Amino acid sequence: MLLYHGSKSGIQGNIRPISREKCDFGSGFYMGDASDQPKGLIAPYPGNRFYEIEYNKDGLQEKIFGDDYISQLDWALYVAFNREPEVMMPYKNLCAKYKRYNESNDIIIGLIADDKMTQVMNLFFKGFMCDKAFIEALQYVKLGRQYVLKTGKACEEERFQIINEHKLSAEEIKLISAQNANRTIQLNNLINQIQTKYRRAQNVKFFDEIIQEWNK
Repeated sequence: MLLYHGSKSGIQGNIRPISREKCDFGSGFYMGDASDQPKGLIAPYPGNRFYEIEYNKDGLQEKIFGDDYISQLDWALYVAFNREPEVMMPYKNLCAKYKRYNESNDIIIGLIADDKMTQVMNLFFKGFMCDKAFIEALQYVKLGRQYVLKTGKACEEERFQIINEHKLSAEEIKLISAQNANRTIQLNNLINQIQTKYRRAQNVKFFDEIIQEWNK
C-alpha cells in the first residue's frame, strides 16, 4: 500500500516505533494514506522531508477503528487516553483497555486527529458537543487514515520501499498554507451549523455520560 510520511528534518537511520508520547495513538512511527496532512505538519520547518512509501503490513497484529458509531467513540476515547492521560486516569477499566491497544498491536489504523480536528474533540470532551454532533463533524473532517507502527516487527526494513523523498517546494508550502486557512474557515462554519442542529436534539449523550458508561 502507498503511504505518506512527513519529517521535520528527514529520517535518520533505521525506522523505529518512536515519536512524542502524547500523539493520537501514542508513541510510534506515523504514516497516512493522504498526503496533505503530513505536508501540513512539516511545511514550517526548513529541513523538512516528505516521503512516499510502499509499505507491506502482511502478518501484523492490527487494530482498525471503523466508521460506525461505536468505533468512532472508541477512537475518540483512545486518542484522549494517549493525548491527555491525566484526564482518563480515573477511568481504570478504559485505561487498561487502551493500554492493551498500545501494547498488543503491531499497527493501529484510524482517523487522523490534527489540530483542527482537536478543536472538535475538545468541544466533545468538555461537554459542549453531544455524541451525534461529534460523529457528524468527524464525517466532514476528511484528513484520511493514519497507520501507526507500534513495534519493531512493524518497522522491519523489508516492509518499506521509499518511492519518493523530497523537500517541499515553495509552491507546495504556499498551496498547503492556503488549503489549511480555507479548511479552518470551513470547519468553524461547520461546527456552528452542527451545534445549532443538535441544540435541542433528543436521545443524545455527552462525554461525561459516555465515559461513565464505557468504564463499567
